[in-house]
Amino acid sequence: MANNITILLPEFFQALRTMSDIDDIDWVVASRLAEHWKMSIADVLLELHAVDESILAKALARAHGLQYIAGHSLTCDFSDVDTELFSDLLNVGAAPLQNNRLAVCNPYDDHRGHLGSKMCEREMVVTERSLLYEALRKQSLTNWF
Repeated sequence: MANNITILLPEFFQALRTMSDIDDIDWVVASRLAEHWKMSIADVLLELHAVDESILAKALARAHGLQYIAGHSLTCDFSDVDTELFSDLLNVGAAPLQNNRLAVCNPYDDHRGHLGSKMCEREMVVTERSLLYEALRKQSLTNWF
């Protein structure tokens, strides 16, 4: 790669590179589109179908030294969640789990700024975006509306 190109989020790129066919050019294109569209690189990669959602979640977990939990295995615990906090969970892409854990789909997002310190004191784990939002939607449909 040319010396004038800087790889953004190098630990994420390296993790993803070992798990998928992503190369330097794919990463630079995704980075530029993310900047242009004001999206995360992870979201751009999903929107472009450049990588499988499970692989993306595993790479995000590895890059942050976090545990990956498959979305179909999530055991949510909304017992301490009111409607305002639930709205914040939807905005940031997170769900409280049993055993004082917090599932997120992108650990690069600003969780503390949206969820506050109490929720962010939980052990963070990474899961697939679509399955996390499915769990949140199920909670809103069955228990609140």
